Amino acid sequence: MNARSLLLAGLAVCALIPTGAAGAQTAGAAPAPPPLRHGPPITGYCVFSLNEVIGGSKVGQAVVSRLKVLGSQVNAELEPEATGIQTDERALESQQASLDAATLQARRANLELRIANFQKREQLRQQEIQATQQKQFGVIVKELDPIVRDVYQQRNCSVLVDADQGGVRILNPAMDLSPQFIAGLDAKIQTLTFDREHLDQPGAAPAAAR
Repeated sequence: MNARSLLLAGLAVCALIPTGAAGAQTAGAAPAPPPLRHGPPITGYCVFSLNEVIGGSKVGQAVVSRLKVLGSQVNAELEPEATGIQTDERALESQQASLDAATLQARRANLELRIANFQKREQLRQQEIQATQQKQFGVIVKELDPIVRDVYQQRNCSVLVDADQGGVRILNPAMDLSPQFIAGLDAKIQTLTFDREHLDQPGAAPAAAR
């Protein structure tokens, strides 16, 4: 049994690294394609990447660095117990032929209890790291929001798209067709009748990934 890596901040770091630095060509690799030609910028259409903002800002880098330290501390806390469980598990396997049934059952039950308690603690630490990351990134986003608003107006944007999510962050209401879509859908259909899917039944297929 091995302790899973809880360096969730390390995964965040990978997501925050700007993609522009990934274009180095390795020896023997195929030639790089020609530079992509872009059409003219669309007036009023603005885009940003929150991952790039956090990954490129000093405060974002500081938060990510600290999260990596906290993740390392969690691993250091959990690794000795995981190693101890693994050692005792191997020892029990090697001794089971020489143990009577009652002793073997008792030692197995004790080992299973240790594993269950370890997994609970491991899950708790993982949740704590995730909560910490979410809270600190939330602070950054709160600080960023008035900057986003100011730049949005300075650049005379009509729409601001979050490139990471593919969604709209800010929108000129005059460009929003949602009310018209809602009215048309209400006129066509107003309800659906259905039951819960039962994926535990034979032949049931899992829901398709979106």
